[in-house]
Amino acid sequence: MVTRNGVRIRWAVDVQATRAAAARARWGADRDGTDYRGALADPEVDAVSLCLPHDLHAPVAIAAARAGKHVLVEKPLADSLAAADAAIAAAEEAGVVLMVAENVRFNPLFQRIRELLDARAIGKPALFQLTRECYLTQSIVEDRPWFFDAKRAAGGIMTSGGIHDFETLRLLFGEIASVYALRAPQRVLEMEGDDTSLALVRCHSGVVGTVVESFVMKSLTTASGSEVHTLRIDGDLGSLQVADGQTIRLFSERPEYLPDGALAQHDLHVPPADTFSAEIAHFLACIHTGQEPITSGRSQRRPLAAVMAAYRSMETGEPVMLAT
Repeated sequence: MVTRNGVRIRWAVDVQATRAAAARARWGADRDGTDYRGALADPEVDAVSLCLPHDLHAPVAIAAARAGKHVLVEKPLADSLAAADAAIAAAEEAGVVLMVAENVRFNPLFQRIRELLDARAIGKPALFQLTRECYLTQSIVEDRPWFFDAKRAAGGIMTSGGIHDFETLRLLFGEIASVYALRAPQRVLEMEGDDTSLALVRCHSGVVGTVVESFVMKSLTTASGSEVHTLRIDGDLGSLQVADGQTIRLFSERPEYLPDGALAQHDLHVPPADTFSAEIAHFLACIHTGQEPITSGRSQRRPLAAVMAAYRSMETGEPVMLAT
């Protein structure tokens, strides 16, 4: 019996038997199979981690909850708000933990930025610019054919990447008030959903900015095949930006940041962390303590609502207001 973080891995499940067997060997699971229902019927299974195509997240989460299993499901929670509500209701009725594996909430870089904003290091934030550049490697094309089906993927990159970035905005600025989105001309022809899109976002705090998601953009500063995120925030007393994924570049007019009374650049290094391990540890803690996860189903319905609003805006050409 192999245990990790006090957890025994009972099942490894994949629709492809060879991949299920490989996962079993890699993670030291007791059994493998091609049908998740076998795992859900196992009384020794207390919790499940669901890494599935987007359209299967809610149906399998609901089945797991009804089987009495705690659920950690990859983002997005569901492919529609109705499906998300059904998953949330199923977990509540069963009395099990439902947590979305949204790792940005466990990223110390964003936590440090939030601390700087709370300390008014740049005064009152007014504007943000957030960009995600994803390079579509051949392995992604081969390993995730479902990703290019707009129905199965619940859209395109605004779902797969935007869901992370809307959650980042919630962490930094609070709830999102409205979204106005545009879809760029299609350039990844194998893909049905949007390969590049952008959104103009307003938060209830008054902060506004842009979110750009693209499989077309190629970074000019890093090797191909990487994923690059950029973030800049401007306030009335300064600005900050993420320089390299681990460094926050800060300019501030606050006295404590002005050596000799002159405006200077401050590079604040944030040590990297395994955000995936952190989210799993949080999931296990919530099971043991009964506390609500930081990224509970109810919490993660909100970034999903922002994504759905973005797609509705792309279709109508109008901004979409989100419910408070």
